[in-house]
Amino acid sequence: MAKILNSVFSFFGLTTTDPRKTKAQSLVEFAITLPIIIILLTGVVEFGFALNYYLSLLDATRDAARFYSDQDPFNEDLSDRDEFYSGAAAMVRASLDPQVVDPSYQGRRITLDPDMDDVVVIVYSSTGSGVIQYPDSGPYHLYNNHDALFTPQRVQERLVSGAPSAGLVVIEVHYTYHQVLGLPWLMPIDPMTLRAYTIMPNRYAEPAAAPNLANK
Repeated sequence: MAKILNSVFSFFGLTTTDPRKTKAQSLVEFAITLPIIIILLTGVVEFGFALNYYLSLLDATRDAARFYSDQDPFNEDLSDRDEFYSGAAAMVRASLDPQVVDPSYQGRRITLDPDMDDVVVIVYSSTGSGVIQYPDSGPYHLYNNHDALFTPQRVQERLVSGAPSAGLVVIEVHYTYHQVLGLPWLMPIDPMTLRAYTIMPNRYAEPAAAPNLANK
């Protein structure tokens, strides 16, 4: 490997050695740079753990949103169907921690903390005059620890001008991530909140499917 590097440097007219450099000087330089290298490498590893957790959160919201995109969030009288919202939140929780529904499960678990984490479920109906949010009482929260990422105004801003009326279901998960490696140099940002969400169309919330939604 050293011969290859010397050949590359020689090709560009560079040298990998300095005749004036002593072994002691090399050791000092190595001792100075080693902690920096360790900090960078361990930081990358910890970031990899956090990214893996985030992808699991994202998958959980996708699975729940995909399933509940084909479920009706309203009762026959167009009142909010509580089972829709609680079921969607429960599905996210069970996806992250299968032991919730299968006590014998022994694999990887991401357990939501009732005091710090949250799952938020919202249904939107986009009409020509604006965006309506359901449930009527506000976004559904599993633990009521975080504000919703999406509001009717934010949804409206994301819609393309002239977009047709549509129904949407939004599922968010807010998770408090604690370091896996417990690195002291990352303690200032530990814990940190990971947020993932998925938006899916919901045909039952389309104004065309339920013309009286706006008059609830």
